[in-house]
Amino acid sequence: MPELIVANWKSQKSLTQAEAWLQTVHDLLGAFPPDFSLPKDTTIALTPPFPFIVPLRSAIEKLGWQLGVQDISPFPAGSYNGAVSGVNLQGLGVKYTLVGHSERRRYFHETVQTVARKIEQALDVGITPIICVDQQTVEAQAAALDEGLNGQWLVAYEPAQAIGSGHNVPLSEVKEFQSKVQRLFGAVPFLYGGSVDELNISEYLLVTDGAIISTASLDAKQFVTVLKTALGIPKAK
Repeated sequence: MPELIVANWKSQKSLTQAEAWLQTVHDLLGAFPPDFSLPKDTTIALTPPFPFIVPLRSAIEKLGWQLGVQDISPFPAGSYNGAVSGVNLQGLGVKYTLVGHSERRRYFHETVQTVARKIEQALDVGITPIICVDQQTVEAQAAALDEGLNGQWLVAYEPAQAIGSGHNVPLSEVKEFQSKVQRLFGAVPFLYGGSVDELNISEYLLVTDGAIISTASLDAKQFVTVLKTALGIPKAK
């Protein structure tokens, strides 16, 4: 059974669209079997864009989900115009933050040192980092981290070629990468993200502790289908 399923919208949706998404999900979840409840070791988290954190927080909590963010500043509170620091996020119920996503590394030129500083900033305010790495960054990222913080984060394999492409990687590759992560990071929770949908999530959950779902999370009905598949809820006849 998965430990964590993360819905990551990236910079998609207006606030109106986001609110409608949550309402649709709430209505669809109400159609789950009446005796169904999430397994104790399963957590669902949503990482909306920063402006939506406060207006969506109540609806997310009503679902019994956790609130996450897609990024965090590598700097503490201070004169860093446009940055969102850990202090800014305190008191908002944020449980997780993604760090080092391939799109941040590619488009914003983030280095492993920048990601390492983000991890420290998140941990300073009690937010759990989900470190996104791929074959090109995993070893350097592990080497850049403070060994004294080991075990306080999760690691996600997000191969750049699978992000938003619709071409997920083979299960054998995920298992091989998990072994590398365990060697470099220790026995940390391990997630997979990269074109995860209702057709392949069950397979990935056989060997991981959860999944990050992006494209398949944009449509509320599809995301609920992904959840049903992940949780083993049979399709209605």
